[in-house]
Formats: sequence, structure tokens, C-alpha cells
Amino acid sequence: MISRGYVAIFSEPHTDATIRLMLQSWLDRFERVEQVIPGAQAGNSTVTLVSPQDLLPSDHLQFRVLLGGDFTWAYLTRGRRVIETTGLPSEKIALCLDILLELTGITEIVDQSDDRRLDELERDGLM
Repeated sequence: MISRGYVAIFSEPHTDATIRLMLQSWLDRFERVEQVIPGAQAGNSTVTLVSPQDLLPSDHLQFRVLLGGDFTWAYLTRGRRVIETTGLPSEKIALCLDILLELTGITEIVDQSDDRRLDELERDGLM
């Protein structure tokens, strides 16, 4: 199965406050938001978030955002300025892009196929 993905660059590093703002945006716009339970012992288990205050503390966060029969993954690290998303391609706007569109503080969104720009971001220490 072919996946689609994006990398969003933010103007400021992620903090608990900015992560909770993202979660509120997703909770307002999509059917369900889940967080992968932090820690190796949890495996890939998720918990459904009902409010931004349900955020489980961790430096490396993974979320699954669901809408209808579609879902996308979002990966971010506290203290960094990037979110990476991955999901299935769509004839209309892909959910992995849609979850980024109304978030505040994004300065750039890069398609996963733009290897040149992704290499630049890696050289700059953003990824």
C-alpha cells in the first residue's frame, strides 16, 4: 500500500501548551484522536483522548487522527519544531495534510516526496 506524508515546520518548538492547542484543533475537526501510550512496555497500544488535558506526558509523541474510515499518524517531539504525518493517499485532500492546515505557527509544509527540501531540513537540524 502506498502512503502519503508531510512534514510541517513550526515557528517555535513544541511545548505542552502548543501540543494541547493542536489536540484541541484535531478534537474540534475530526471524529477521534488517539495517542500511542508512551513507553516500550505499552507496545503500540493507544488511548482515546477526549480533551487536550488527557495528553500523556512524553518527549516523543505519536497520535492517530481518525475521520470516517480514514486515519493518519502524526509524530512530534517536545522541544522540536517539526510534525511528520503519514496516511493513505486520497482523491480529495489527504487527511495527513488536512490535520496540518488549521494549526497555528506553521511556517512551511513539505511533501514527503520532496527529498531535496527534506535533506536541507535535516542538514539544518530540524529533522
